Amino acid sequence: MRVLNATVPSICGAVIVFAGTALLGATADGVKALEKRDYATAYRELKAGADRGEAVAQVNLGMMYSRGLGVEKDAAAAISLYNAAAAQGNAQAEFVLGLLYSKGWGVERNYAQATYWYQQAADQGQTQAQQQIAALYEDGYGVEQDYKAAANYYRLAAQKGLPRAQFGLAQLLEKGKGVPKSEREAFKWYREAADQGLPEAQERLGAMYAAGIGTDADEAQAYFWSMLAAAQKERQAARRLQHLEARLSAEQASKVKASVREWKPVSIASK
Repeated sequence: MRVLNATVPSICGAVIVFAGTALLGATADGVKALEKRDYATAYRELKAGADRGEAVAQVNLGMMYSRGLGVEKDAAAAISLYNAAAAQGNAQAEFVLGLLYSKGWGVERNYAQATYWYQQAADQGQTQAQQQIAALYEDGYGVEQDYKAAANYYRLAAQKGLPRAQFGLAQLLEKGKGVPKSEREAFKWYREAADQGLPEAQERLGAMYAAGIGTDADEAQAYFWSMLAAAQKERQAARRLQHLEARLSAEQASKVKASVREWKPVSIASK
């Protein structure tokens, strides 16, 4: 099974609040306190909001219980709060429930339930849920295998800059699964993901440059991307390096190595 690396979103200077959500009273105060990591105040204010049935307060309080932020970890309490928020259509809560069911964190692993909640969140535009439901459709876990649906959801998340979605879409395009085969478009999406530092995408980009797949062959570029991937433990890239270096002049190899040392990944925010 293809398991994408996803975690319950951490609270590091940001909280689970949708853009444009108007927050008032205790919930607003709780969110501000959570941003400042004032967990005692956050708990008090969010508990008041959650008790009034405010979904944003419920999902944030659930996160506090999930991670033990200012309270003892309590998976049952967290899941109860996520369910309460999800029942009101809160997409972040729906995504987290999908994640919990897919991983078996605090609940019995259940791909059908994971698919249900991911689907609810994805159809509201929750980007991580779109990426996750795409993987489930691709592999046929909790849902009938459907490469077309996988490609559609990968594309939605890829367009918002998620590198693993970009990589998933590129793989389907390269193989012609669920979409017309297009090595050039696959190359484009591999490059988007590689620019953000995804090692699998960097490895594939190196291979495509080496063989001239989806782009003109370019041994210097193949060497560059293979070096980046190899530095992140991509074995195929590491095996390719020796062959590529033998085909470059000492000057070319030196220039590429200098570029690798200077390279920095592009963040989603800056794209």
